[in-house]
Amino acid sequence: MGINRDIGALTPELAVCVKLFLYRCKEKGIKVIVIETDRNQLVQNAYYAQGRESLEEVNRLRAIAGLYPITAKENKIITNAKVSNHTGGGAIDIGPERPDKPGYVWWDAPQEVWEEIGALAETCGLDWCAGGFGQTWGKGWDNPHYELMKAA
Repeated sequence: MGINRDIGALTPELAVCVKLFLYRCKEKGIKVIVIETDRNQLVQNAYYAQGRESLEEVNRLRAIAGLYPITAKENKIITNAKVSNHTGGGAIDIGPERPDKPGYVWWDAPQEVWEEIGALAETCGLDWCAGGFGQTWGKGWDNPHYELMKAA
């Protein structure tokens, strides 16, 4: 269990778009990290509990899901979904790599960095749900979230 970063765990259509996006990022010298692909319901339950339950309960759920424990400071709401499109491989989280620390996500990157990545992703058939063509519910707080672009 735990966090899944396997692109092969995505739906086939989404995996094709993600592979194209990662190729185009590499072409442009944009360094990104796959944060999470398919997510089981145990992981989603742990994520949903964050900021809503006690730290003890959150870490109990995280342990069941195979996730590392978090601190009190980290026990904040990170999702509003009890059920996620990640479950079943219908979404992916991708973020910029820290320029000063390769291999780590640049969580506090300037919004312009997230927007550059999001715009490129949308040319590859991905919907940047934090500010793109389709859903924009996560702008500013769920910047890494992408789904398959749906026909208009």
